[in-house]
Amino acid sequence: MPGPQRAPAPSQFTNEQIVNWLIDECRDAGSRISTLATSGDRILTVGSTVIALAATAAIGGGKSYLLMWLPLGVCVVIVYGLYLNNTTRILVGYKRGLEREIERRTGVPLIAWHSRITVHGGSSRHVKSILFMGGAVYAGSAGLALTQAFHTLSPGAWGHERAWLYIVLTTASVIVGSGVSGYCYWIQRGSTRLTEQRVVDMFRPPDPVE
Repeated sequence: MPGPQRAPAPSQFTNEQIVNWLIDECRDAGSRISTLATSGDRILTVGSTVIALAATAAIGGGKSYLLMWLPLGVCVVIVYGLYLNNTTRILVGYKRGLEREIERRTGVPLIAWHSRITVHGGSSRHVKSILFMGGAVYAGSAGLALTQAFHTLSPGAWGHERAWLYIVLTTASVIVGSGVSGYCYWIQRGSTRLTEQRVVDMFRPPDPVE
């Protein structure tokens, strides 16, 4: 017969120490979220400005056929922005999970105000507005690219000899860019809640052995 079960060894850390560590980690996650959000805004702003200047220079320099590449550049900026947004959402879920564990150990929501108020308020609307503007810019760039591609059908226009090739390639790039951007947006839906639940499960005490 098996011998008597030993009682689990007491933790070498006090609950106060664990809570302090969780608070420090939670604050660090909050700092990383703010840094990512700020960096993302700057990168998107710079990327959009560079693309706009390049398009203006192409039109002004009589090389408007370069506009057929415009959707590709916009797509790269959008996908990178979605990547940063997904990373931010994962960190938000991680921070919420830590906040829930702190609340479970202390009985009060010590530092949960940021995730419950700020994230659900201004930050959410900010992200939605950026996504809307990104979609509008991509739609505009696709329209310009397709217009320029069909312009190659005109006699004497640049690329007239291979007009249909440019039309097909430009149309394909617009469709592929839309699909990639949509997929990158779709896979990040629910990432915050999933990460939060994983953190909660990580701290959940194991079921007692019968």
